[in-house]
Amino acid sequence: MRRWVLGLGTALLLAACRYTFWPPIPPEVPFPERFSVVGTLEAVGDGARAYLNVRRVPEAGYLEARWYRDETLLLERSLFVEAPRTYTLELPLGETGLYRLVLVWQEVPVLQLDLGTPRVPTPPETPGPGEG
Repeated sequence: MRRWVLGLGTALLLAACRYTFWPPIPPEVPFPERFSVVGTLEAVGDGARAYLNVRRVPEAGYLEARWYRDETLLLERSLFVEAPRTYTLELPLGETGLYRLVLVWQEVPVLQLDLGTPRVPTPPETPGPGEG
């Protein structure tokens, strides 16, 4: 009988140590403001024009625009952005290839726009039936 009472007391003591209540509801925290930009890139005459629509700006800062042909950096510009609005960039076009505009906000790429066709090697010819 004594063991039974001791076992019941131990069980009650251990049950009291369990997580037996619902946790309080944590307060809702709003999401942080993020920089948001959309844009289009089109060929105009002997150059290219980028239309950039900045939608959200958490704080004023510089939006870096990097203009590439294939893997070569051609041009780098910075725009000071302090409020949502539309920006237009005029960019040079040269020989054919793939042109890429990369927009960087606080060292983080936020948008990439491509224009042109990539230079890819021609695929090898497929051997005909019975040739290989």
